[in-house]
Amino acid sequence: MKRVIVLGGQGLFGRTVVEQLKLLGISALVAGRHQTADIQLNANDAASLRKGLAAGDLVVDTAGPFQCRSLALVQTATEVGFDVVDINDNLHYAEQVLTLGKQIAAAGIRVLSSASSVSALASAVVLQSGVSNPVRVTAFLAPASRHTANPGSAISLIESVGCPVRTFHDGKLQTQRGWTEPHRFPMPGPLGPIFGRLFESADAIYLPRIWPSLREVQMYVDTNTVGVNTLLLVAARFPRFRRWIERRISLATRISKLIGSKVGGIGYEIESPAGEIVRMAALSAENSFVIAVAPAVLAAQAIFTGGFNSTGLVLPHLQVEAAQLWEFLKSQEIDIVRIA
Repeated sequence: MKRVIVLGGQGLFGRTVVEQLKLLGISALVAGRHQTADIQLNANDAASLRKGLAAGDLVVDTAGPFQCRSLALVQTATEVGFDVVDINDNLHYAEQVLTLGKQIAAAGIRVLSSASSVSALASAVVLQSGVSNPVRVTAFLAPASRHTANPGSAISLIESVGCPVRTFHDGKLQTQRGWTEPHRFPMPGPLGPIFGRLFESADAIYLPRIWPSLREVQMYVDTNTVGVNTLLLVAARFPRFRRWIERRISLATRISKLIGSKVGGIGYEIESPAGEIVRMAALSAENSFVIAVAPAVLAAQAIFTGGFNSTGLVLPHLQVEAAQLWEFLKSQEIDIVRIA
């Protein structure tokens, strides 16, 4: 029988994947570096991966932060012969995975990268928007920071503050200054309007491959924690203050878990060639963190049950059917809304 292994299964997103798969009747093994894991694996160590994984396995990779990851897992998958579904949101990691497309196809395995809100959900939202040739897709993320705050995500955030980030601008990847260009998004209740700052994401490389009509792909992030947006705005202007915050990431994470919001969501603006804008959002008062793993859970279920026929490097718009994703999210008390 095919083994389903959740790499990073002791973190929030990994635990959520294990729990959701169990509800779907699939028992998953937890893999990680700690001795309490079912399988001890180091995601960046090829020898460890070859020892712990076997041909025919299905690995759901939640071992972030992906900006600190090598390609060891995907490269080992092509050598050993197991499938990989990951929840990567990092642009550089996505670029690296794309370079292995031919190798993945030749191995006859499946690799579904960025099976997350970045970029599988984004793709599903564009498909559901009815805009067939979008020229702009802008994402607005407001995480439920009381649930999701951790040192990895905090490091990823602070590394973008006042520093170069890449976005898809004017039809090509361009470098801009992170945490600049404030953008408001009219998120409905219970979250309410959010005010994001420019951030880097894998959408910038995946979405233009799916829709060549795109000229702009950007993401804006609101920390959704009282006072933190202002602190980071100051840090973006004063590098010395940014470095001071960076040295206190663990403390900042603990504070976010105490005062951060339990409500979270992600919104999108999709613009047509005629300038018409469709706004859609997924949000929840308690379970918004499930949004990040929902595409990976459904893709893993389809692969495990034999209902996923594609092989090779599967782009985000083919990883999960939009209607199935909407149904799953609604079952988790996550609202999918179109905003007037």
